[in-house]
Amino acid sequence: MKYVNDLSLRKHLSSQIESFILAAIYHFNLRTLKCWFLCWGCWVFFLVSCTSHNEKSLQDICSNKLDTISFQSLRDSVQNELYRFKTELYLPAYVISSDQFGQFYGRLVLEEPITAKTILGAVLETDMTGTSLWYPSGQKVYVNLKGLYADHKTTGLSIGSVFASFGNLSIGRLPALSAQARLSLSCDPIIQIPPKARLLDKLSDLDLQTLVSIDSLQLDSNLAGQSFAVYEEDSFRAFYDTKGEKIMLRVSGYSDFRDALLPTDWVRITGILGKKRSQYHIEIRGLQDVAPYGM
Repeated sequence: MKYVNDLSLRKHLSSQIESFILAAIYHFNLRTLKCWFLCWGCWVFFLVSCTSHNEKSLQDICSNKLDTISFQSLRDSVQNELYRFKTELYLPAYVISSDQFGQFYGRLVLEEPITAKTILGAVLETDMTGTSLWYPSGQKVYVNLKGLYADHKTTGLSIGSVFASFGNLSIGRLPALSAQARLSLSCDPIIQIPPKARLLDKLSDLDLQTLVSIDSLQLDSNLAGQSFAVYEEDSFRAFYDTKGEKIMLRVSGYSDFRDALLPTDWVRITGILGKKRSQYHIEIRGLQDVAPYGM
């Protein structure tokens, strides 16, 4: 009799455990299903909202309904002091930088449309990486300046957020998502941006943050046999023209071509003009920007 009772007890417990497991599986699946539907619904809502917003923006951009500002007006607004844009203004520009080969980290360099009388440039400071995938060189964009700060110092026009350092306000990097939200792609196709041909003794601050091309340059003989850059260091290499005028080639120590040897023959260098203190430098996007130049 005791055996029968024990057997019945085991069967009862087994049945209770099985019911508990089935109930747990059912409720787990139900919760999972609810979560899946909830996530799916949120994603659809987000997608529809973004699509509607982008379609409206795209319509405004393609029909030229945006309130725009020129680079010259942007430069005039700054007047050598930090300036914050409080109204919604869009800056039409072409991307001229590229981080494809490890250059221009945290920067998107923009140039005025080639229809402008005087082509100016500006750099957008940002935490974005892989910008060449989303904003390749030659892509026209519109930058929403509302809430952004602009400054114009010896380095040229800069756009971004603001941060304080030792009581001084400076242009800082925009978070990646914030930068993406402020950049709208144009309906225009990607084009090849022609560089401005320049001589070293004719460079001016109006050329800062623009794409320039300089012929008849030769490496400082003391640098023969050296690489483009030292690993993890921003490296500056001196080049001279036929008149003895000097310009520095700036290369990131994280670039893909940092270990390549510097050319010793005459070359033409195409890149974005920068300045450190009183010395101009040129920053290339890749090795394709350094081409042989017959003398």
